[in-house]
Amino acid sequence: MTDEKQTTQPTESKEGRTAETSAAVRPDDQESGHGDQQRPRRRRRRRRAKSAPQNPAPSTPDPAVAVVEAGPELSSEELLLRAAQKATGQHHLSRAIGIYRELLQMHPRNIDARSRLATLLDRTGRRREALEELDLCLESDPRHRTALIARGTIRTAEGRFAEAETDMHAILDLDPGNAEAHYHLGVVISKKGLWSEAIPHLRRAIELDASQATAYFYLAEALNHVDDVQGAYQAFQRAAELRPTHAPTLYGLGIVLDRLNRPDEAAQMYRRSRELAAQ
Repeated sequence: MTDEKQTTQPTESKEGRTAETSAAVRPDDQESGHGDQQRPRRRRRRRRAKSAPQNPAPSTPDPAVAVVEAGPELSSEELLLRAAQKATGQHHLSRAIGIYRELLQMHPRNIDARSRLATLLDRTGRRREALEELDLCLESDPRHRTALIARGTIRTAEGRFAEAETDMHAILDLDPGNAEAHYHLGVVISKKGLWSEAIPHLRRAIELDASQATAYFYLAEALNHVDDVQGAYQAFQRAAELRPTHAPTLYGLGIVLDRLNRPDEAAQMYRRSRELAAQ
């Protein structure tokens, strides 16, 4: 009997303690099996759950980014061409020239790039190099209009009028309605002193593109030389409207006003021309 009591009492005591512990634990704790120690962590999880958006909408990709990502990668030729154009737009002409030269070392048949290089060389006063590049362009494509105009313009500036005229006629043979070619041909012929022959080309250039202030200027000069003073006055006026700060235009307007016996207005034009030239 003694041995039997000794074995049953600890069992009853253990069961009693287990029951008391079970009664003290909250129902939520019973499910987790960890008791009060886990309450703060569970509350933090609940707060994070409340702050998180419910069923967030799927993000939509930026169409512009999608197009770039989906498109083909640019070639080295295109990348260099864009870099040269950007440098030109930012007026970093020496850098643009270097990029075009690098491009042409890898792609020597890119005639448009060579023509643009020639234009930049001319803008920086390197006419001899520009002509060399333009000659290479026209060896590859004798009908390249941009190169023909560029070469004819440089030849005009160098006083090589016959060669310049040949270049402009070559363009007009290909494209009789090319306003730029008519304008440059009129300028070349004017510089040769053949005013009456220059007038039709300058008029045609204006008919095709009425926004060219310099075409009106050269037309006015030609008309004044053939004694069409009223026509010269009108052309100078239009040139001044399009380019009001061009000193030679205002000076020429003063000359024809003098010829029209309007000395006070002529004096104003002369004075304004001198002011602009001094700036």
